[in-house]
Amino acid sequence: MIRSDHFWYDLRNLLGSTWLLVGLLVFAGIFIFFVSLQFIYLFITLLAVILGGRGLIGRRCPTCDAALKEEEAERDEHDVYVLWVIWRCPRDGYEEKEKVKGSGGLFGAN
Repeated sequence: MIRSDHFWYDLRNLLGSTWLLVGLLVFAGIFIFFVSLQFIYLFITLLAVILGGRGLIGRRCPTCDAALKEEEAERDEHDVYVLWVIWRCPRDGYEEKEKVKGSGGLFGAN
């Protein structure tokens, strides 16, 4: 259920829901297999619209529904391939940390 005061936050969570995506893929598989293979283009477009919409909405604060801003990043002390990106809400100071694992080339980052 989408709350009126948290519309974008709830919509982003709904579009990224595992049940929605798996249900769509199962429905698409059954529909394509039993009806016509040409419906694959419709379902690929629908999946792209769902994931693109989720990306366009961006990260949202769960308390005030404001867009989170990327404030800073810090390296992990134990793993040179891990970077922690910190997202903050400009209204109430809510903070999230996102773990980003990258590759540092052949010998890693120093």
